[in-house]
Amino acid sequence: MPDRRFVRTLTLAFLAACLCYADTNPVVQQPAPEPPDAWQDAFWTLPIVRFFFPVFDFTGGVPPTETAVPAEPPPPLPGCSVAPLDPIEDPEALQLEAGAGDGAAVDVSGMVPAAARALGRFQSTVAAAGGTIVLKSAYRPAAYQRHLQDVWYKWMFELRDDQDPACQDLRAQVQDEFAGHRLLETQHPVTISDHTRGLAFDAAVDLPNRARLGRRHVTLDSLARLAGLQRPALAADPVHFKYVGQVSLVPVRWAGRRPAPRRHRRASAFSA
Repeated sequence: MPDRRFVRTLTLAFLAACLCYADTNPVVQQPAPEPPDAWQDAFWTLPIVRFFFPVFDFTGGVPPTETAVPAEPPPPLPGCSVAPLDPIEDPEALQLEAGAGDGAAVDVSGMVPAAARALGRFQSTVAAAGGTIVLKSAYRPAAYQRHLQDVWYKWMFELRDDQDPACQDLRAQVQDEFAGHRLLETQHPVTISDHTRGLAFDAAVDLPNRARLGRRHVTLDSLARLAGLQRPALAADPVHFKYVGQVSLVPVRWAGRRPAPRRHRRASAFSA
């Protein structure tokens, strides 16, 4: 630190210089009184005073304040690389989507009339055999079928094994859609479906053990055939029933079992 006597002398010389350059002209109108600390703030902001900052000792005093520069926010995290699901714009598809998951997304009115009648016969025979049937899906417009395709492919090929933190919200959304639509990992929705043509429905059917229609034993597929329906993909899509356009002519007494083959006698040329 420099000698305090030198600092004191320098300070007095500076104050004397300030007084010499002060404006001594009379003031016509006195300005409004400044706040008590305003002159101190003005003094510390003078360029010549800031020049002597390294010389003066501010220990115990209040140094002039500096304007704080706000810190820059951290850069945002990169977004998910997987695109979201395509929006649904078709009114019929939107109506079905609104009722998905609660059993309301079943449109029977859009089915072919003959297929709708076959569904009614199937429901009646299942109830008569002591079983229950819950419809999961029936007619689907093409826009809704495309939405199911989008959900299936998005989950199976893009998000099922995606562990990116930025994709977890989208992953949870698509997973909920996949479960809500009761899609199967082994069966992807096709573009042209029996559902879009109004010829099919999906149903969960529960029959009692050794179900009977009257006094005859029946099975799920035998009841479907009696109504003019069949399950074309038993292993991959067991809840899918399709209208085949012809009511089975097999009598109820043969439903659920194959008739024994007839034995024919070979005609002999030497018979009497």
